Amino acid sequence: MQPLARDKRPFHFGTNFKMNQTPAETARFLADLAPRLNQNRVPETVRLFVIPPFTSLPMAIAARETAGLTSRVWIGAQNVHWATEGAYTGEISVPMLTSIGVDLVLLGHAERRGLFGETDEALAKKVPAALVAGLQVLLCVGETAEEKAFGVGPETVTRQLKIALHDVGNEALSRLLIGYEPVWSIGAGGTPARPQDVMETVVPLRHALTEKFGAAGQNVPILYGGSVAPDNCGDFVTLEEIDGLFVGRAAWQVEGFERVLQAALVARGDIRGDAD
Repeated sequence: MQPLARDKRPFHFGTNFKMNQTPAETARFLADLAPRLNQNRVPETVRLFVIPPFTSLPMAIAARETAGLTSRVWIGAQNVHWATEGAYTGEISVPMLTSIGVDLVLLGHAERRGLFGETDEALAKKVPAALVAGLQVLLCVGETAEEKAFGVGPETVTRQLKIALHDVGNEALSRLLIGYEPVWSIGAGGTPARPQDVMETVVPLRHALTEKFGAAGQNVPILYGGSVAPDNCGDFVTLEEIDGLFVGRAAWQVEGFERVLQAALVARGDIRGDAD
């Protein structure tokens, strides 16, 4: 597989609702999103995704179909177990997700790692299990403020990447996305990253991908997430190695989702700045 030129690589954009929104609220979000995509002339080549809580997944999938967004918006889950079944109270399996039509699963989010003890070793089981089943996987990596201060940020994220992808082969790459989310930048009290901060980390990430997968590693999308807002998203989407945005609270309401998406597409030159 030959590397694609940057202007040929799809742009990905989405959000994780975390522990927010009831099923009805998520369904309303998707219903309200559909006309806004058409109004703002968002190209159909832009790959959108929404990751609601588990309880919202069935209604979100139904609402997406009703809104005519089935081919435009992936619905994702916030976590999954590596086993297909078993005595794992409180967990959700890959077959459970695929049986209801989930497209994507988020793995390795900083909150799963930091608050719930998710390890690199667990992710080395979860990532291939989800990919083999045909799910898209958004694997998150990121360094803490302490790791950044000690100058080991790039080493930290490449370690996370290499362990999680240890048993992943090239045949699964078309379903893999990487989300770089510096832990020191996400959340309500996060510090917005500078473009140079992002490049210092994503360049080693890209190198690690090509080291493992060869030229095909150049085509694995790398998304940036961390205090992304309408006024700074353009700084990130114009970076050579960034293929999308993984937005937090700024996109939890459909109006915010629309504003950040539109600002990003204008910065990339995908739509005109006077779109309304």
